[in-house]
Amino acid sequence: MVGLSGQYSLAADRLIESYTWQNRLLLVFAPDADDPRLQAQNEILATVQSDLLERDLVILRLLPDSPVTIDQVPVAGSATAAIYRDFGIDRRAFAVLLIGKDGGVKLRRDTAVAANTIFDLIDSMPMRQWEMQNQASSNQPE
Repeated sequence: MVGLSGQYSLAADRLIESYTWQNRLLLVFAPDADDPRLQAQNEILATVQSDLLERDLVILRLLPDSPVTIDQVPVAGSATAAIYRDFGIDRRAFAVLLIGKDGGVKLRRDTAVAANTIFDLIDSMPMRQWEMQNQASSNQPE
């Protein structure tokens, strides 16, 4: 089934749709909570919380047999297995996907991603450019 993003079925579309035009998403898929790549990605993200907030970036962590979590809080009604399927992620794989505010996949990696790689990509996006311009103009004295 093709949904709002043009590529995914209902489970992924529902997840993306709830954030579309409000937040960017970083989906971190791991085979289990002890995966060293997941630990590395968590460590990277833990050091840049204010940068995540500034860019309206929400981190979703997905493990095959667990609900989707945001800041270790389970997301009610999340269909993790369907989301894995919709994004074409094997249950034994590690993957990081950056979803833009428009619902499109902007980055897909199978290793932990450095914060500056994520931020440089986001900051190059037209919507982020617009956000930064508006923020700069609203901070100028009158």
